[in-house]
Amino acid sequence: MEETIQDKRQFYQSKYEYYRLYCLVVVLGAALASTTYWISDCELFGRIAWETLIPRMFILIPMTLYAFFHKRVNDYRIMIPFAYLILHGIMWCTIWAIYYLPIKQHANEGFIIMQVIFFALGLCAPWRYSIIAHSMLIMNIVVSNTFNHYESFVQMLLLGIPCVIGICAVGYVSEKVYMEQYLAKKELERAYKLDRLTNVYNRNILASILDERGNRLVFNPENEIYVIVTDIDHFKDVNDKFGHPEGDKILATIAEIIQEYISAEDYLIRWGGEEFVIILTDSSLEKTKEIAERIRIAVEIGEELSCPITISMGISSYDGIDYRTAISNADKALYHAKSTGRNKVVFYDEIM
Repeated sequence: MEETIQDKRQFYQSKYEYYRLYCLVVVLGAALASTTYWISDCELFGRIAWETLIPRMFILIPMTLYAFFHKRVNDYRIMIPFAYLILHGIMWCTIWAIYYLPIKQHANEGFIIMQVIFFALGLCAPWRYSIIAHSMLIMNIVVSNTFNHYESFVQMLLLGIPCVIGICAVGYVSEKVYMEQYLAKKELERAYKLDRLTNVYNRNILASILDERGNRLVFNPENEIYVIVTDIDHFKDVNDKFGHPEGDKILATIAEIIQEYISAEDYLIRWGGEEFVIILTDSSLEKTKEIAERIRIAVEIGEELSCPITISMGISSYDGIDYRTAISNADKALYHAKSTGRNKVVFYDEIM
């Protein structure tokens, strides 16, 4: 299944949002746990280890900043690198503390624990981010050895490098699997909400644009929202004269015409048969009338159509309470348009 850059970004964002709390727990848990090593420092010194108190506790500052931004920023491109930065901060605070320790032989075990923490965070990170972060982990060990002179430096590399390679490989495979599942799910959701003939929304889209009670549209309440119900005039005659395959082509073409005159934020729904519902999410009465009239004229001119066709349209404003009322009113305006000659646009309030 082909994946695009936009698909990947949406996948990574969706993945981060799913693991967002988990990511916070990993970062906070790792940072807080790292401060407890000060107790073992005291045991190694046989006294209060004042030398390592600041190195062990310093990580609490960036940890607090991460917790602050976690509540306010929801972009994986910012928060995942920030989380990895905290983990590297933990590692460097540990390296800082090790510098003062009289015995450095336990550093190897500490860095293996860091590998596990990096792996845990990798579950919610893009694979490329994980590779960079893990590669820097090995670099941290190499650079810090120039002044800490680890007693088991070679062993650290012999254990650490295979761990990094293995973790990155697992991350790559799991990301590919999850990406395929994500794209398959996205395609199923898309198919569920789209009308196969016209490739516009079907009624199932309502589940995405209504509140939990299924009454109110979830668009910005400050916007003026209008509903247009559109019906093809004498469509039965078209099917009888030209056949249903030609009628299907006409439906698809009219759907394409309508989409040319509405924005990407608006919704075009095939309501049933030859009837369409248009929801303009941010409009005005004048603008709505203009859009409807332009659509009507474009269909009447019929440059893309194989036979002469006209449409009738009913308009209603949405009062922000129940979308059914708006559709019902637009349908009444449509009925008025049909009963008074067809091929026209009627606003509900003008017939009341």
